[in-house]
Amino acid sequence: MKNQPNLTYDEIDGRLYPSLQISNRTEADEQPLGKYGRMALNYLRNNHPQRFLILQMQGQLMEKMHQVEQEAHEKMHTLTEQLLRLHPMPQTEDTLERTQHLNQIKSTAEELILSDIVLKPR
Repeated sequence: MKNQPNLTYDEIDGRLYPSLQISNRTEADEQPLGKYGRMALNYLRNNHPQRFLILQMQGQLMEKMHQVEQEAHEKMHTLTEQLLRLHPMPQTEDTLERTQHLNQIKSTAEELILSDIVLKPR
C-alpha cells in the first residue's frame, strides 16, 4: 500500500474539509495580499497556470506573491521620488493642478511597476 499523506480536517456545517495550506509558512497564508500581490497572483494563474501549480504544490505561492507586493511598493516609492525630481511639483497654489501632476507621476510609476515586477512570471 502506498504512503498516504497525513491530513487533518475541519468540520464546517457538518462536513469535513481537508486543512490545506498554500505555503510552507502559515503566516504567509494568513497575511492578506495587497493590490500588486493580487494582480501578480491573477496574472500567474491566468497566463502561466503550470508555474502557478508548481509554486502552489511547493508551498511557495503566497511567499512569492508577498515578495512581489513588497518589491512593487519599494519600487513605487523609489520611482515616484525619481520622477518628482525630474518633473517637480508646479509652484502654484492650485491644489487641483498639483494633485493632477502627482497622480500623473504615480500613474507613470505604476505602469513601469506592472511591466517590470507584477506582470512577470516568477
